[in-house]
Amino acid sequence: MDKLIDKAVTMGVSMAGGMLATKVFEFGWKQVTGEEAPKHDEVDNVSIQKALVFAVSSAAISAAVQILSQRGAKTASAKIRGAYGKQSEV
Repeated sequence: MDKLIDKAVTMGVSMAGGMLATKVFEFGWKQVTGEEAPKHDEVDNVSIQKALVFAVSSAAISAAVQILSQRGAKTASAKIRGAYGKQSEV
């Protein structure tokens, strides 16, 4: 049961962190460049330099969010387990 709770918490924290990071990154991209973030349907309209900068910065943020969400999920799972006492048995 504890592994199920760990997985559920990890998935929830990762999804929430990913969605939030995406929105913040797109907002920041628009503030810095004055343009919307590149999308799949606009491939021909984006220069290779912008595409590379977008890809590298997006990947770096994604990696950071993944690490931070895993740490946060581990802490949250420990708190949840602590609230219910020792390991639960089913």
